[in-house]
Amino acid sequence: MPIEKPKVLIADTDKSSVRLLQQILADEGYETLVCETGRETLTRFDALSPEIVLIDWALPDMLGLEILRQIRLLQKNRSVYVMFLTAKGLRENIIKGINGGADDFMVKPFYAEELKARVKAGTRLISLQKQLVERNTMLEEFVYTVTHDLRTPLIALQLTSKQAFEGTFGEMPRAYLPILETTRRSIDDLLSMVANLLQVAKYESGDKKKGIDPEIRTELGALCRECMAELQPIYKRKNIEVRLASNIQEVWVNVERQDLKRVILNLLDNAIKFTPAKGEIRLSIELANQKVIVNVQDSGLGIKREEAKLLFERFARAKSSRHAPGTGLGLYLCRRIVEAHGGAVDCIPRPQGGTTFSFLLPVAQSRV
Repeated sequence: MPIEKPKVLIADTDKSSVRLLQQILADEGYETLVCETGRETLTRFDALSPEIVLIDWALPDMLGLEILRQIRLLQKNRSVYVMFLTAKGLRENIIKGINGGADDFMVKPFYAEELKARVKAGTRLISLQKQLVERNTMLEEFVYTVTHDLRTPLIALQLTSKQAFEGTFGEMPRAYLPILETTRRSIDDLLSMVANLLQVAKYESGDKKKGIDPEIRTELGALCRECMAELQPIYKRKNIEVRLASNIQEVWVNVERQDLKRVILNLLDNAIKFTPAKGEIRLSIELANQKVIVNVQDSGLGIKREEAKLLFERFARAKSSRHAPGTGLGLYLCRRIVEAHGGAVDCIPRPQGGTTFSFLLPVAQSRV
């Protein structure tokens, strides 16, 4: 299958070099665009979406490195291959260019065959990147569809097992009840995984827009208490004590209630899993400099310091003693939700044992 040839944008004021570049590239079937200033280069790049850009080291109004930096900001999810044109002997420019994010370089005066080879290499790379994006998109759509389809039968199983446990279908032998209870917990875990997968898909597909919406407001303290009550049957079964402490009566944040609830539930559920029987979990809310900090501190075995920051990556799992069933998406989803609303997450291993997971969010402005 032949590779589609991308547009090539040339940013250079050397007319003889430009003519030669255009002639060689036209012979190879490439469409070219020529710009003589940095401002024009950025405007045409944004409007016409070329996929290969050849930039001279210095244009009259802007250095090539600055043009490159702004191209990388403008390209968003597009594949763009950037090559610097530099004078012979200026090796330090080559190093700066590659470190600045350029894909390749070419020294003037250049040979026609060298130019053809480098542009063909860029074309192949762009084609491969497009294929990778397409396959990733297909895979994400497949996972989303399968996950969504799993939710309905799982809810039906959850309801049926609940009804069976409560005797709706007749009295059950006592020996069956512990088995039914275990089944119910397993179904709840599966539904939680499915919910995490669906939420991650929404954030990664762009359905959830980044930014703070002042019209959306959630009171954090009440939501923390609600999450504690919802998980109470689980931590009571392990004789774990969960305490809530706050240095403020009420604090509001600009996050959708359901999204914020998922963050708190994920962190609390994670703490419960890794806290031994008769342990303790401390949930705290602190206000400082118009930021609210929520800490979930467990009394488990803890994790290694070098693993702590990695836990918020997608599919990350600790290699130490903190093992439990799951997708490795819970903490990643927490990070995506919090960062999308101008906050940050952290994981702090405690020297005396246990781990503290925390997140920070801007406080909502008071309504006039």
